[in-house]
Amino acid sequence: MLSQPRARSIDLDNPFAPLNGLCELVLVRHGEQKLSKDLSAGETVDPPLSELGERQVDAVAERLAAARVDAVYSSPLSRALRTGTAIAERHGLTPVVRPELVEYEAWQRFPADRSPFEVLPHDEIAAIFRDHIRTRRYEVFPYAEDAQAFRERVLGVVETIVNDHLGERVVVTCHGGVINAVLAHALGSGLDMPVRVHHTSLSVVRGADTRRAVQSVNDFTHVLDFQTHVGIMNQ
Repeated sequence: MLSQPRARSIDLDNPFAPLNGLCELVLVRHGEQKLSKDLSAGETVDPPLSELGERQVDAVAERLAAARVDAVYSSPLSRALRTGTAIAERHGLTPVVRPELVEYEAWQRFPADRSPFEVLPHDEIAAIFRDHIRTRRYEVFPYAEDAQAFRERVLGVVETIVNDHLGERVVVTCHGGVINAVLAHALGSGLDMPVRVHHTSLSVVRGADTRRAVQSVNDFTHVLDFQTHVGIMNQ
């Protein structure tokens, strides 16, 4: 049996290097979901895919069909799991569901049965989202979950996946916040949302031991022919 190269000798920055001794993560954001201002805070956590979202999922699954995929991990939320299942089926796999991959909850401490968009003044809502876009930080959301705890759970499960799949390519279907947590850590960024990742976009990160190297970000060429539209929330 050939021995694995020493972790520190692996060139993570070379996208053409073989996978020996490293794990390649293909981070896939879910397809577009159905959202509206009528949804309660609780209902915004796990909405289904929209019709466009289903088309996006088919497109990304088809794009990855010819690629080597050794495992698929997914958030348990329906929009991500549907995306992961479509990709996994093309490879004879079943997604491994990890609850740590659930999206950041911007309204976690808001009454679950009430809609923030109907309860809070319009100016307050507008200011929250305007500040979030400007600062790219979660601290502007007054009812959100703890941002540091969110990052720790995401980075913890990613570390486990990397260590369990050295020498393999792993698809992880999840959410914009989750992908940004991984990218921010790998890039050494202090921002919570350094990138606005598109639905079903691909971001590739290679990992070995505690090191991470970003290979590509937000590749959504497989859905460029689709008509796209922006929802009121971008989870």
